[in-house]
Amino acid sequence: MDNTLSVLIVDDNPSAAISLADVLEAKGFTTFTAISGKRALTILEEQSVDLLLTDVIMPEMNGLELYRLTKEKHFKVDTWFMTAYAADELIQQGMQEGIRTVLNKPLDMDLLFSFLNSLLHIKGQTGNSQ
Repeated sequence: MDNTLSVLIVDDNPSAAISLADVLEAKGFTTFTAISGKRALTILEEQSVDLLLTDVIMPEMNGLELYRLTKEKHFKVDTWFMTAYAADELIQQGMQEGIRTVLNKPLDMDLLFSFLNSLLHIKGQTGNSQ
């Protein structure tokens, strides 16, 4: 059983993405960061990723558009939204299309780790590695 999750953090704020990656790595998670949806798609082609943790509001490609493109080729990758804005329409659409987790910024780290541990438990039970 794989005891870790690989998390791709997508946020157009580079310092936010790097800071979150540092915190997750300190807890034993493997992380990748991208500051755009386009870069995230490239990473998904190159790396095995369990979780896409994406900002909703970003220039060029929002989180919902990234989710849709990810699902086309990487359907086993879980996608969670994170947002600091009222992006109700995008979030509602994402939830209708399969997003199950939406985290508000600033992130509640206890809640995030609770969700990550649940995902890790599910992954361990199903052997769901990409």
